[in-house]
Amino acid sequence: MKSTVCYKKLKSKKVPLCDYKGKCMNKAYKEVYPKNKGWSYLCKKHFKQEQKRFKEKLPYCSVD
Repeated sequence: MKSTVCYKKLKSKKVPLCDYKGKCMNKAYKEVYPKNKGWSYLCKKHFKQEQKRFKEKLPYCSVD
């Protein structure tokens, strides 16, 4: 995951984009905190994928 957050303008609001391995450019769904990596934004698809990988023990908060 890359360290800088990219944003897109939707309906005159700045919205964070998914930063999963720097390849996905979908709208962020949740902000997650995997161990020793810092906060990241993930889209719904990558959030579900990471949640399975961490066996439902992935700390997160919703993106407003």
